Amino acid sequence: MNSSTEQRLRDDLIELEHKTSSEDLFRLAQARKHALLQNRRTVQRLLWPALATSFACVVLIAVLYSPVVSIMSPPTDIAGDDYFSELSEENFDLYDDLDFYDWLADVES
Repeated sequence: MNSSTEQRLRDDLIELEHKTSSEDLFRLAQARKHALLQNRRTVQRLLWPALATSFACVVLIAVLYSPVVSIMSPPTDIAGDDYFSELSEENFDLYDDLDFYDWLADVES
């Protein structure tokens, strides 16, 4: 462009700036600010789902590779303990007569 065209365009812009009301300038500034903020929001929108997906993958791997403990079958070493076997032998007569004591309690009441 030649300098006369550039000068004419500058003059037109300056004239438009002076003729524009303050309300319109405020709305233009707000629109510019809003447009600039939209670029930052897309980065934040992508960050949270990526973090959530990564966390879910870590939890899934931890669950899949953790040792499995059987809840259905209790440990058998307790039944073979000498203390519990002696205790049950000493009180075997009492356990054997529990049905009788239960019947006796029902009859008395």
